[in-house]
Amino acid sequence: MKKAQYTAKEMNELLKNMSGMYDLARVVDPIECRIIRINDDGTVNMNQKCYGIWNAGTKCSHCSSAVACKTSCHQEKSEYFDNKVFHIQSNPVTLTLPDGEAYEAVVELVNIDDDVSDHSSINDRADENIDYKAARYQLVHDEMTKLLNPGPFYEMSRQLIVDNPETSWIMISGDIMNFRLVNTLFGEQKGNELLVSTAQALNKIASSSKGLCGRLGGDHFALLIRQDDYNEESLLDIQKELSAQFNCGIYSYIIHFGVYRISDSSLPISVMCGRANSALKTIKESLIETVAYFDSEMQHRALFEQEIISGFAKAIEEEQFRMYLQPLSDNEGHVFGAEALARWVRPDGSMIMPGDFIEILEQANLIHELDAYIWECAAKQLSLWKNSRYRDFFISVNMSAKDFFSMDVYDVLTKLVDKYHIEPEKLRLEITETCLLEEPRESDKIITRLKDKGFLVEIDDFGKGFSSISMLKQIHADVLKVDMSLLQEINSKSRSKIILKSIINMAYELGMDVITEGVETKDELDELISMGCNHFQGFYISRPLPITDFESRFLIQ
Repeated sequence: MKKAQYTAKEMNELLKNMSGMYDLARVVDPIECRIIRINDDGTVNMNQKCYGIWNAGTKCSHCSSAVACKTSCHQEKSEYFDNKVFHIQSNPVTLTLPDGEAYEAVVELVNIDDDVSDHSSINDRADENIDYKAARYQLVHDEMTKLLNPGPFYEMSRQLIVDNPETSWIMISGDIMNFRLVNTLFGEQKGNELLVSTAQALNKIASSSKGLCGRLGGDHFALLIRQDDYNEESLLDIQKELSAQFNCGIYSYIIHFGVYRISDSSLPISVMCGRANSALKTIKESLIETVAYFDSEMQHRALFEQEIISGFAKAIEEEQFRMYLQPLSDNEGHVFGAEALARWVRPDGSMIMPGDFIEILEQANLIHELDAYIWECAAKQLSLWKNSRYRDFFISVNMSAKDFFSMDVYDVLTKLVDKYHIEPEKLRLEITETCLLEEPRESDKIITRLKDKGFLVEIDDFGKGFSSISMLKQIHADVLKVDMSLLQEINSKSRSKIILKSIINMAYELGMDVITEGVETKDELDELISMGCNHFQGFYISRPLPITDFESRFLIQ
C-alpha cells in the first residue's frame, strides 16, 4: 500500500477537513510519541505527548500508530480511559519538512464514546497485579546492554531537548565494524561481551554530559550529548580501550562514529539519527578514519535521497522508468539476447542513472517494486517478439536479495509468463553472487522451483565480491556471468589471466554457459576468445539502448 505524501500546508488542510468528521484529528510521530503541530511558516512543534488524552501519561503498550508507521498499513484499535472509549484509526503518511526532508508520520482520526459501562473487551490498564515499574523498565531498556531501546531513546531525547531550549546538542551514531565476524569466529557469548563493553563505554560519555545513550539495534548505537561537552578524543579513547581488550590475530575491533551537530531542534529525533548515520556511512569501510561529521554536502545528498524516495511511487505510476536493453553477443558478433536495465526518465526529459537511485531504493526497501516493474516490461516485450523473427531472443532481468525477502518471487514470475504467454526460458533471471551467499540454502530452493518451471538462472557479477567457489556446488545455475573487474587486470597481470581462464573452464565443466561482462576494447575481446569464452557483454559490443534503438540496430536486418 502506498503512503500518501503531504507538505506541511497540505497536512493542515487535511486536518481541518477531518476535524468536522471526527472528535479528534491530528498527526503524530509514533516513534517519539509526540503530536506534530505545524506552524504557519511550515515548521513543526513536537512538545506535547500524544498519549496524554487517554491513558494518564502512560505510553501505549500496543500502539496502533507505531504499527501503522512500521508496516505502512492502516490500523485500528480502541483505548479505554476515564469511562470513555477512544476509537482510533491510524493512517501512515509521509510528511515533508520545510527543508525538503521527509519522514514517516501517522494521521490519527479518533471518535470518543462516553459513559461506557461494559468495556471488558477494551484494553484496561488498571490491573493492580502488574508491577508497572518493572514492566516499564523492561519496555524502556535493552535487556542485554541496559541502554535505552529505540522508541524510548527518541522520546526521551525529544524531552531533553525541549526541557533545555538554550542548550546546543550533538547526535552521534556508532557502529562496530564487521561485528558479525565476532559471532562467527568466537561465538555469540563473545559477541555479547563486546556489545556490553561498547555500551558501557558509550553510556559513560553520555552520562558525563547528562545526555542519553540508546541501542538502536544490533551493533548500532546512538548518543545525545551537549555540544559543550563533546570531545572527539573521548570517542577515539573507546577505540583504543576496547581494541586492547578484544583485538586478536584474526579480528581487530573498530567502531565508527557519525556526528551531527543539531542545527534545528524541531527535526524529528529519527531524522537527527539519520543524519549522524549518513556521516558514519562515509567511513563505514575505513580502517583508518573512525569519526565523520555531517556537513552541507551530506545534507544535499540526504535531500536528493529523499527526492528519489518520495518521487518513486509517482514515477512507477507514470511509467517514468524505462527499460533499456544491453545486447549480448557471441564471438562472431551475432547478438542473441539482452539484459534489461532501468533508466529513470523525468517528465522534463532529464535522466537519472541507476548509480544514482539503485542503492537508495535498496536502502529504502523499494528495490523489489522496481525489479517487479522491469520484469513485467521484459515479459511484455518478449510477448511482442514471440511471433516475429525475433522470437529466439531472450531478455535477462536482475534480481536482488531484497526481492527474495519482500515478495514471493516464484509466484510473481510464473504469473508474468502465464499473463503474457511467453516461454519461461526467454525470461532469464540474473541473481548476484552476494544475494546467493546471504541465504544459499533458501536461495537454492527457490532457484530449483524456478528451474523446474523452465526459467534459466544466471549468476551475475561473479568475481566482483568475495566469490565463493563452493557456492557453485550448491546453487545449480545455468549461466555464469564473470564480472568486468577481472577483465581490467588481464592485460597487466598474468595471474589474473590464469584465474579468469580457470573460471571459464570450470563453468564449462559444470555444464554452465559463460558470459564475460564489461568488455570495453577489441583487445579484451580477443584475449577472452583465446581463453575459450564465447559470449560477451560490454560497451565494446554496445551501451544499453532504448528498445526502439536496440531493435533497429540489432534485430532488423
